[in-house]
Amino acid sequence: MTFDAEDIEEDMEDHNDPLVLTLPVAGCNINKIHIDGGISVNVLFYDTFKRMELNDEQLMSSYYTIYGFNGVPTKPLGDIVLQVDAGPMKVDTRFSVVDAPSPYNAIIGRRWVHKLKGVATTYHQYLRFPTPEGVMEIKGNQVTAREFQALQNQLNNEQDKQLKYGRSRNKEAVKEKAIDLYLEEIS
Repeated sequence: MTFDAEDIEEDMEDHNDPLVLTLPVAGCNINKIHIDGGISVNVLFYDTFKRMELNDEQLMSSYYTIYGFNGVPTKPLGDIVLQVDAGPMKVDTRFSVVDAPSPYNAIIGRRWVHKLKGVATTYHQYLRFPTPEGVMEIKGNQVTAREFQALQNQLNNEQDKQLKYGRSRNKEAVKEKAIDLYLEEIS
């Protein structure tokens, strides 16, 4: 599998866009799936989980915390195994279901790409993988990627503000408590 200059459209040069695909997941055509080769966990966001008409009883317990949503630790609601189709390739995929804000419906990591024996490239905006019929490719949606990257940046900024506000409120509470203790001591 190779990528070359012909795979790059004129307006694609010098971009920093994530790879965003539409894939069938458990029989539902799910758009806004971020392919992230830097993560080892697959994430399905809870609002998407509900829109797929899945129910909480289908979730398996998960005993770990995911770090990475703007540095905030996130405990999954549970895990679920769903079939993700890429052309003729059907891959059973374990998702951690997370109730967190995201412009994406799901994030698929390197394990899924590895199961396909595929190569995902953000620069060329393609996922390529071998099939019995030859190499197949799925093209990313760069317009959607840019829109949702901007939304993700906005969400990150809002979370940063909330974290800073929470920290400053904690500092104020500690100061007030210290002042109260000081006043009690001198009384």
